[in-house]
Amino acid sequence: MIEKNRRLRILIAALILVGALYRYWPLDFPLGPCHIGYESLEVACSLAQNGSFSDPFMFLKTGPTAHVAPLFPMMVSLLIKWLGDGPASMNAVQWIGTFVLAFQLALWPWFAEWLGMGFASGVIGATGWVLVGFVHDPMWESLYVAFLILTLMVCMHRILSGQVTTMFVSLTSALWGILLLFNPVTLLPYLGLTLWMAFSRHVRRAQKVAMILIPLAVISPWMVRNYQVFHHWFFIRDNIGIELSITNNPCSTFSFRVNRWTSCYTHPNESVAESQKVLAAGEYEYNQAKLREALAWIRSNPGRFASLTRQRSLAFWFYTPSKNYFAGQRIPAGILIIWLVMPLSIAGLWMLFKTDRISAGLCTVWLILFPLIYYFLAFIPRYRYPILWASFMPASYFLSEVAQAIWQRLRKSYAPPVVSEISAHGA
Repeated sequence: MIEKNRRLRILIAALILVGALYRYWPLDFPLGPCHIGYESLEVACSLAQNGSFSDPFMFLKTGPTAHVAPLFPMMVSLLIKWLGDGPASMNAVQWIGTFVLAFQLALWPWFAEWLGMGFASGVIGATGWVLVGFVHDPMWESLYVAFLILTLMVCMHRILSGQVTTMFVSLTSALWGILLLFNPVTLLPYLGLTLWMAFSRHVRRAQKVAMILIPLAVISPWMVRNYQVFHHWFFIRDNIGIELSITNNPCSTFSFRVNRWTSCYTHPNESVAESQKVLAAGEYEYNQAKLREALAWIRSNPGRFASLTRQRSLAFWFYTPSKNYFAGQRIPAGILIIWLVMPLSIAGLWMLFKTDRISAGLCTVWLILFPLIYYFLAFIPRYRYPILWASFMPASYFLSEVAQAIWQRLRKSYAPPVVSEISAHGA
């Protein structure tokens, strides 16, 4: 029976894998990764061709950069070195991204089970993802970040719920450092969970120290590199000034896609004039000037900034990439599924809190802390990818629990009253 159940689970995971691959099967890309407008790929090309973490913008070589986090461009640069800078390496980037997505969706049932939500919840959640068909964007790191976050949450669940070895905590801590070098926005959830660990009685003092020192040791070489290059300390990336300025100005809307066509969109990746400013001032100084510009506009326009923040928050949670679906337009089925997931995920978290508080807490930390910076930036769909699991799995948990309760009630309603008859004869 156990062997049969194991085979059934593997079959279900295989079907999810095949379904995801079919849904996201990459098309042959006619161009190479260089000079097509993706900052992460531009830096990868610079690394592969010149051995320098430089030149993130398409029109002009602007010199050393910290515009993007380091690990994803480093990974892609290895592909470019191996396959060249033509379509072969670009197709490899797409295929690897597709496999990473499909493989993690196939593992969702086990991730959900390890997080106390049950195998069925992971099946429902992964199926929901495939049905929605989120736009696949393998030219960025978000899919890898999502996989790392899920892996870390399973590790953190074990750490917070019982005794584990210091080696296990050390490896988990190193994985946190790697995650930060993929996406520094994960800093706030890391700090929140580290604080949780600090007050946990299950965790020994040496393990608490390891959770602080080891991630710091992993990211410190990159931090030192940035200081040596730019002569200033900042956390991994220096692009916050650019991002705030292009999304908080007189022409801004909630959507990055819409903003790109406004006259106020002056990003160095799409403007030769802005690229020249970066080259002339230096990347760090350019970003600081843009940061001051954005903050000045926010102080002068608090009402407009508050309205944009509200719209961007709604876009993040209700996934409205470029349209205001609340204004009466036809709503796609995938968007309706996402809207349904939101209230169901809240109900699922409430149910999960009663059975596994640690798992409910882990999901809540990511749902609250990870999006905070994105409320101040124009919405891009890939911003949401890393924590979609924290909505889909609790929503699926609620559905599976409700379905199970209905099934049990139906079984009791239609079961023959065998026990009652025997009792009656016996009497």
